Amino acid sequence: MVNSCWLYKVKQVAKGSMENHKARFVACRFSQVEGIDYDDIFAPVARYSSIRSILALSTQMGWKIYHMDVKTTFLNGMIEEEVYIEKIEGFETFDHDSHVCQLKRALYGLKQAPHAWYTKIDSYFTRLGFTKSEVNVNLYHIVVEGKILIIFLYVDDIILIGDDQLIKSCKEDLAREFMHYFLGMKVWQGDGKLLVSQGNYANKILMRFRMESFKPMETPIASNWRKKVLLRER
Repeated sequence: MVNSCWLYKVKQVAKGSMENHKARFVACRFSQVEGIDYDDIFAPVARYSSIRSILALSTQMGWKIYHMDVKTTFLNGMIEEEVYIEKIEGFETFDHDSHVCQLKRALYGLKQAPHAWYTKIDSYFTRLGFTKSEVNVNLYHIVVEGKILIIFLYVDDIILIGDDQLIKSCKEDLAREFMHYFLGMKVWQGDGKLLVSQGNYANKILMRFRMESFKPMETPIASNWRKKVLLRER
């Protein structure tokens, strides 16, 4: 049987402001036993370099860019193993103290949850007629009446690139099946321009090292650094 617990988190939007408080019931993966509670756990993840290349190509080709994330992602995955988990704290039934819960779907914290989700979304895109890239298995594309739609998947984040009407139709399909902030990045698109910012991520790093009050610099190192080194060598 797999242990469980509650996790509490403050969810933020792209600007760094608080959106809401989240409480999530999760499985404690350290209590899982291989061969009993799980088998395959692998799920491919795209590289940031691939994402940047696709964004650059979309700007050059004049394609529209939209991004979205799937809510409660891992809860959409179906698990193949027979997994039992202890009862949820706060929802105990005292007349059935010896009973436990059997999972029908994946749960956050399970080792096989990423694999179950990827299998689900991959089969969904294939069913819609998308072709998966042989080089990058997180990249899908489809051509309809000469118009292209590209989908890039990164766990629960989805970026859609291509024809505006195809994107709108695909978003509606995704919303019906599963459900602006992509991988901690905020994306602005203009006429032939694309700006990608990770301001919130940068602020988190500054807070981590207590550098919020430090003055910003235009360059990553001091402008007179080379001069100082030369003086020391002499």
